[in-house]
Amino acid sequence: MPPTELASFSAAGERDVELVTLSEIVRTCRVLHAANLTTTVWGFVAARHASGGGIWVTRDNVGFDEVNIDDIVLVSSKGELVQGDFEPDSEQALAIEVMASRRDVQAVIHVHSLHATAFAATNRALHAISHEGCHLVPPDIARSRFLDDPGTWTDEGRELVSSLGQRNSILMPGHGLITVAETLGEAAALAVYLEKACRLQLLAGMDFYAIPDAEVMKKRSGQLSRPRLSWEYLQRVTPLTREESV
Repeated sequence: MPPTELASFSAAGERDVELVTLSEIVRTCRVLHAANLTTTVWGFVAARHASGGGIWVTRDNVGFDEVNIDDIVLVSSKGELVQGDFEPDSEQALAIEVMASRRDVQAVIHVHSLHATAFAATNRALHAISHEGCHLVPPDIARSRFLDDPGTWTDEGRELVSSLGQRNSILMPGHGLITVAETLGEAAALAVYLEKACRLQLLAGMDFYAIPDAEVMKKRSGQLSRPRLSWEYLQRVTPLTREESV
């Protein structure tokens, strides 16, 4: 499906916005793969359609290092395929339910990263023992229960939304992590932060120093631009082909 056939938008400007969104999804997939947050063909990257009428999401059974614009499909708020040549990711309902509940969320990322998946299985509280953790806790990281029935993804998506609340991330036992944000770049940076925070706490063991909550909040309020700056760095160090850099 050539980019010129992606959609019939009412205005050329709207078409341009969507093409940029699709290019950003491809770039986000490459960055997450380069950051070693991906596991074969599991996970998805999703972004809200510019008009609010559905979401763009990566297709089912494709690796983040393989994703191109053709591999991104548009689905309705009910999970119906609106545009594209492939089936959407089988866990798309998780993104749909988050965006339906949180109007502030424009992007949802789900990856089965190694250390987040391992830490989710411990049922231990996550603490800020590094700068990255200061953007995630407190309050304690949200956790879902084990979700693994494709036939009930919509119900499980609503349950995940309830557990997520107004946080920017959630750990999923057996499934890794989900991050949400106003931009794809911020969601990607938060995914990198959460994976590192989980890795550091696993390495630290049971006896470690956690940054006091008051200091955490001070660091967080003073570093509001840090996820954006991290995203800009991650893009700079991730090689892209000429087509992907458009």
